[in-house]
Amino acid sequence: GALPMSWKDVLVMVAEAEQDEPALALGEAVAKQCGAHLSAAFLTALPDEPLAYEPTVVAGVWAELLGRARAEAEAERKKVARRLEAMSQPCDLLNAEALSRDLGRVAAVHARYADIAVMTRPQEGIGGDLREEIIEGVLFHSGRPALIAPPGWKGTSIGKRIVVAWDASREATRALSEADALLEKAEQIMVLTIDAKPKMFGHGEAPGANIAGHLSRRGHKVEVRNVDGMGRTPAVAILEEAKALSADVVVMGGYAHSKLREMVFGGATRDLLRQTNLPLLMAH
Repeated sequence: GALPMSWKDVLVMVAEAEQDEPALALGEAVAKQCGAHLSAAFLTALPDEPLAYEPTVVAGVWAELLGRARAEAEAERKKVARRLEAMSQPCDLLNAEALSRDLGRVAAVHARYADIAVMTRPQEGIGGDLREEIIEGVLFHSGRPALIAPPGWKGTSIGKRIVVAWDASREATRALSEADALLEKAEQIMVLTIDAKPKMFGHGEAPGANIAGHLSRRGHKVEVRNVDGMGRTPAVAILEEAKALSADVVVMGGYAHSKLREMVFGGATRDLLRQTNLPLLMAH
């Protein structure tokens, strides 16, 4: 039959050695699992131009701020390089720097040259805004899927037990197609819907049945679970159900809607990104 899709090029986005250990561990595991090439992009966020009236003052202050930011980044990059040397396989280290507000777009450009970009889940207070910026950039501007590592991830592989968070949207369909590399080797695939109701442009009469039929024609064994949210947010419902099923990865679409010309995540996407305790494969 046809050869299964596989990831052959895995890229980990790193801003700090310690904070991004989950992404490095997950990237390493996935690369090993797929027999893929592994690289890490070290991202340096530069400070914004200071606000002042005197151009000469601005130039002087900014040069100093940039110098300090680059020196700190260089120290961090050395830590990352040492961590990569301890990997069980060779890992290239790329470097990229940009103003914080542009870093997501710069990360997206790097992600285009890989099959999957692995990133650490944002956490409150610990570089969380920057990480959201980077994930958002990759998700909405690279055309590639994002794999999010939860804090403290210690697994050896993913994709044995997959939960597909299905809402019959275009984004969920994209995410599922990006998950091909994992579906091939899965022991259990569970299509999960939360509070699904049949509607013209979404779920059919039996929510989840259409996509399960499609996946079974591709040779996958799939079960459908239509779950009552019972007042839980979609993110919490998805994570609690995935945990009950002992899933090792959740696949879902990533939403954005435009607000005041700012890209902001749709509710479930943002909540899951902030709360997930399982690896999360997302595409847009």
